[in-house]
Amino acid sequence: MADLATTFCGLKVKSPVGVTSCDFGGHARLARRVAEQGIGWLVGKTVHRIDGPHRWPRPHFYSLRRFGPELRDAFVSSQMFHHLPYDRWLAEELPATLEVCREHGVLFIGSCCGIGEDPETWIPFLRDMAAAGVEAIELDTGGPHATFGAVAAHHAVGAPLALDPETAYRVTLECAKAVDVPIIFKMTPQCVNMAEVSLAVERAGAAAISANNAFYGLWIDHETGTFLGVPAAMGGLMGRPWQVYSLAKLLEITATVQLPVIGGGGVFTYDDVVRHLMGGCSLVGMCSAVYARGVEVLGKVDRELRSWLDQKGHASLAAVQGTVVQDLRYLREWPRETEMADESPLLPVIDVSRCTECGRCARLCPYGALEMTGRPGEAPALETEHCCGCGWCTGQCPVGAITMVHAASGRMVWDGRGTIADWVGWE
Repeated sequence: MADLATTFCGLKVKSPVGVTSCDFGGHARLARRVAEQGIGWLVGKTVHRIDGPHRWPRPHFYSLRRFGPELRDAFVSSQMFHHLPYDRWLAEELPATLEVCREHGVLFIGSCCGIGEDPETWIPFLRDMAAAGVEAIELDTGGPHATFGAVAAHHAVGAPLALDPETAYRVTLECAKAVDVPIIFKMTPQCVNMAEVSLAVERAGAAAISANNAFYGLWIDHETGTFLGVPAAMGGLMGRPWQVYSLAKLLEITATVQLPVIGGGGVFTYDDVVRHLMGGCSLVGMCSAVYARGVEVLGKVDRELRSWLDQKGHASLAAVQGTVVQDLRYLREWPRETEMADESPLLPVIDVSRCTECGRCARLCPYGALEMTGRPGEAPALETEHCCGCGWCTGQCPVGAITMVHAASGRMVWDGRGTIADWVGWE
């Protein structure tokens, strides 16, 4: 059976699958619920002394499930940092949570947030947690709530600290010097220059990077004509489709720096974990999936990840970690035609033996190049002068009957899986 054990900042971790900062890392009772599912690590709920214990609106989770099946796992949340007074958390919940994690072999990662660049608002947390036995600490510099903060003090809290490389550098430098445990810098998805921020925190002494925090978001209930939940921008958790974005931001980091990275954002299944590992993650975090599917999803993902590795003949995670990072390119570097010809050199070829004549390809072709003939056993008719060679039909075919082919040579360019062939220059 495949071994899921790995290392992170020199620390042994039994599985790359864990839970990012949320309720489950804030209380020992909740930590036990996820620890029993076999996770390898858990990040604590962020502690702070910004404006007293945070008082969350109740209710604070607003599911978007009723607004359509594509939103079944998405929600917005007005939950903020830890609601317990810091001293109570330090004296009661932290020791109890650490005990739960030790009992189950789970690495506990602390999480804290200071105010701006003032080291005195960060360092006491770091020293307290290190003294209590916390082995790694995440700087919550990615929180979404302060983006629209009306209180002046909040403008230097959370996401704004992860938008500017120099600010990120100064905060990380002071924190990394203060304690001997690994410091993890947490990114915000709002950052447009994540590579620069990554280089800055690496230079400052960060031991690792966490990518990413939640987006900010809100929702409008069209039936009531009001905001859903609280009429404010808050945390937006978008479910599995967020991976398209989170993977891109992950690769921006892993292709730039050599630091270990905690990945996450829309991770719901074992193959989502594999994608993040291939993208260069050391650890892969789950959050919204645990709320949307229940804590059992963690154990399911862990088991299925192990099974997939066994099926592929991989003895450990090393076989898949970082395998695509070196292949990342900027779009304009990919070989293209000198000039796009009016008539596409690539055309779809439909395997009649597999085609079910469902009509999906013809209905969805944005260029109107495919048309159903209405005659049983015939493939949809293709008007080559209208085909753009876009590949949309290939990806949309429910039975995989359509491939994109280089018309002049007959060679396949894409079957809907993996990277398209570098066909430019084919005779």
